[in-house]
Amino acid sequence: MPEPTSPAGDDTVYWYDAGIAGKRVEADGGAAAIGTRFPSREMFAGTLTGQRMDQGDPPWRWCEIGDLVTKPEEFEGDTVWCEESYIYEVG
Repeated sequence: MPEPTSPAGDDTVYWYDAGIAGKRVEADGGAAAIGTRFPSREMFAGTLTGQRMDQGDPPWRWCEIGDLVTKPEEFEGDTVWCEESYIYEVG
């Protein structure tokens, strides 16, 4: 694993992983639907930027996806952080 490049807080570390940068991926995940107590399912597709984030102990491992070609209609960001177990490499 590459060395972390920038600590973000007591339990969060951001780092760059050239080994994943540029891979085409899809990701799914869920959260509460805004303004409700009901769950939602969100889908994203794009390219891994190579940026990673480890959070907590044991760490949750997150990857940043950019160049989004699929995202929820109301999502305005250019990138999204997704937990790595919900990311799937495609073509």
